[in-house]
Amino acid sequence: MVTYYSEAWVAACVDNLNNSEKHLKKAKKLNGKFCFRVWDGPDGKDRMATWEFANGKCTKYTFEIQPAPWTELRDSAYDPIYVTRFSCPFNMMAKLNKGEMSPLKALASPDYQVEGKKTMLFKMMQSLNSWNEHNAMIECDYDFTQTDETGNAV
Repeated sequence: MVTYYSEAWVAACVDNLNNSEKHLKKAKKLNGKFCFRVWDGPDGKDRMATWEFANGKCTKYTFEIQPAPWTELRDSAYDPIYVTRFSCPFNMMAKLNKGEMSPLKALASPDYQVEGKKTMLFKMMQSLNSWNEHNAMIECDYDFTQTDETGNAV
């Protein structure tokens, strides 16, 4: 089983998205580059994943992990190359992925930051929902305390 918010988890999500006819049909409006910054994992690390989409298909992704607090990441200014940059603590991102927290509740929280072209997000809502639903399908381990350089539990 892959570790949640590891490089292997991101790769599994990409594979699931790109091989799902249901997702590709629903997500035709999903275009652009998105960034997720996830603080304070249970392993004491911060993470960043970027995802690039063209008509719902993920064409490229990156994943980085560093010991927390990863100051350069946390203090970096929003870069307009991203449609949106999302930032929140690991435990909040995990609750969202498990369906224990609604996106609306997250958006209302001061711990969940959304920066960028928010009007574009509304146009992509069906596509974004499909992306979230498909990521939640990946069976993963949320309970770990040590990881390697790719974010996999050791």
